[in-house]
Amino acid sequence: MEFITGFAVTLSLSAGIYFAIRFLAYKRSFPLPHRFDFLWVTATLLTLLILAAQYTSLQSALSARALSWTTFITFLLFCYLGIFIMEQFIVEYLLVMVLKLYVAPPLRRAIVMFIFAIAVVVGMQRIFHMNPWAVYAPTGAISLGIGIALKDAFGAFFSGLALTHIVHIGDWINLGDREGQVTDINWARTVLRTWENTHLFIPNSQLNSGIFYNYSYGDPRQRCRMEVGAAYDAPPQKVKGVLLGCVQNVDGILSSPSPEALLKAYADSSINYSINFWVSDFARHREITSEVATRIWYAFKREGVEIPFPIRTVHLVQDAPKTKPPEAESLLSGIELFRMLSLGEKQMVLERLLRHVYLKGELVVRENNPGSSFFIVHKGRLEVLKSNPDGSQDVIGELHSGQFFGELSLLTGEPRSATIRALSDSELLRLEKSDFKEILEKHPQLSEKLAEAVSSRQAVLLKHSSRKDAALPDAREGAGAISRKIREFFNLKTRA
Repeated sequence: MEFITGFAVTLSLSAGIYFAIRFLAYKRSFPLPHRFDFLWVTATLLTLLILAAQYTSLQSALSARALSWTTFITFLLFCYLGIFIMEQFIVEYLLVMVLKLYVAPPLRRAIVMFIFAIAVVVGMQRIFHMNPWAVYAPTGAISLGIGIALKDAFGAFFSGLALTHIVHIGDWINLGDREGQVTDINWARTVLRTWENTHLFIPNSQLNSGIFYNYSYGDPRQRCRMEVGAAYDAPPQKVKGVLLGCVQNVDGILSSPSPEALLKAYADSSINYSINFWVSDFARHREITSEVATRIWYAFKREGVEIPFPIRTVHLVQDAPKTKPPEAESLLSGIELFRMLSLGEKQMVLERLLRHVYLKGELVVRENNPGSSFFIVHKGRLEVLKSNPDGSQDVIGELHSGQFFGELSLLTGEPRSATIRALSDSELLRLEKSDFKEILEKHPQLSEKLAEAVSSRQAVLLKHSSRKDAALPDAREGAGAISRKIREFFNLKTRA
């Protein structure tokens, strides 16, 4: 009867504790390995075996030594399971997931081994009734011999423990010409995965005694720097403005701290500048730097800023005639602003069109910024953004090949009424105020026709303004006001 009661109680306790652990693991969303189930069932069966040996004739079939070893193994199994459960719930869940503390794998393994070693010693004393000194003395002598033989290995192990508070798995570190992400930290070495996807194994002792950079330690933000040379005839303020524009609206670049453009030095063949910007993900810094470098080339090309070669060869360059895309003439004929022009006047406009390339994500114009240029979309796709009072932006339309924008700035000099951003790599044709002034001086009556076209375009933008409940102005009054602004902006004579 006592055996049946003990058997039922043991089985019930084992099942209750097992399902409680499983339930907590499920609620905390971390899996338990299958070896946990196997070890728990094995320990439970051994416990039932020991219980059966005490209350049945099985005890006579088992020798005292076999029963002691069975008890010892069962004790160690439950100790290991207890240590494993504490590691999962206290270290993995409480310290790592809840308190966000990093506990390095070498330290965790060292603690587990130390506690398990204590369990082995306690089990030998309690179950085998051994003299403690009979355990401690040989163990100490063996430990001394092992320590002398493996002093380098222990040095690497304790170096790994010393590194646990400054190097974590996932960090990016640099050791001279070697750079990579930490993928593993064990008792002997730290493993890096380099940019070439090769693995570099570094002894912990070497890492602990040397100098290295940890880009992920503390504040994850990192400052990146690019240096570029510009020709001496390019005004420094203009160059710095172009550089700052190249880091605007780039995915991965932080707005705070603000990017900065600095003049670094006057070199033999160029003025050297640096553009500094901040990123939060070091793993992307090469990709982001490449994007900025690409934008700088296109921006310098658009703004006429030369990147000089470090050469001293004197040569004569004849200005090449401006070329226009073969489709530009048909694009120009399809634009209402230019339909009224004669063939000669259209040809004059075509000769003054400048081709510019904008990369995906680049801002062509920014709302409320000054400007006096007009753009025709030759290739690509752009979006039109309008700002709200809270600082957010709404997309109010898209521009495709054959469409245009910037007519109000070209004709009246007013600030940009919307922000235009490239949705794909786009090719635009630009016309400046100075290029269009000659045509208006010959035909001042064009200002009225142009004003009507501009007024209809502005009505569309007004519908998407923050004051959506405001009444729209009369179209004639809007066109008349714009016509007067055109005449004033270009200093045209007023008709009698």
